[in-house]
Amino acid sequence: MSIGTLGALRILATQSPTTPPRSVASRDRVRRRRHGHVPVTWIDEQKAARGVIVHLHGGSYLRGERTEHWTWLEEVARRADVAAAMIHYSLAPRHPFPRADEDVLHALHALDRAALLPAGRWVLSGDEAGAGLALGVQAQLATLGVTEPSLLLLSVPWADLTAEHRLDGEHRQAARMYADGADREDPRISPLRGDLEGLPPVHLAVGGDDLLAPDSRALVERIAAAGGEAVLHEEPGHGDGFPIVRPGVAAQRAWRSQIAAVRAAVGARPATADAH
Repeated sequence: MSIGTLGALRILATQSPTTPPRSVASRDRVRRRRHGHVPVTWIDEQKAARGVIVHLHGGSYLRGERTEHWTWLEEVARRADVAAAMIHYSLAPRHPFPRADEDVLHALHALDRAALLPAGRWVLSGDEAGAGLALGVQAQLATLGVTEPSLLLLSVPWADLTAEHRLDGEHRQAARMYADGADREDPRISPLRGDLEGLPPVHLAVGGDDLLAPDSRALVERIAAAGGEAVLHEEPGHGDGFPIVRPGVAAQRAWRSQIAAVRAAVGARPATADAH
């Protein structure tokens, strides 16, 4: 896909994008922008020169961000002392594949041209479907001339939509609605099936009991086999949205690991206090 093709599209999100609750971030810290016609919500945009986390929320490609996404994103970005940006990509079933992929690429291209993705100081993040989407678009950034991230920060990635035998009914339905007849072997849909060479460092966090945990374990193995670097933070006995939508002691351990990974990726000094 060329930028010319992307530029011909007027990107309109199908969801109603939210902003962080005031209990998470005060209004003076939050800005809504459109980058390449795609809605993007910033927290602490003025910190972008120090570093940026660009996050793609989960929701099985059918639902928008939740309050828990905002809580996690604000906490990790604040403790890492960087800006945060949530891309509100379009959702199935009204806009199935490849619309979300196009939205994210278009937004990242516009952010890069606006000098808001500082080289060596930005992180592409995602959880569940958003983590799979992050992996899928990562492989296309170089061909679009977009500055590549210094880290992929992935929480319980849904990276293989072909494996229906181990998905619950909701995920099976979501996979069909999102793919909408497209070949689910396409690495933009199931990046675990694609070429994983040349990735930036990858940090994965997952609960050991999550039905998507096998994707994380397989990703680590395949990335290592391709000569890449991947760290897996797995907490046994946890699942169903861990660590973002399941608070607790184990989630805080995962958050601290993620914060440390972000700080290292953007060249910041280690944090002096734990996340809480």
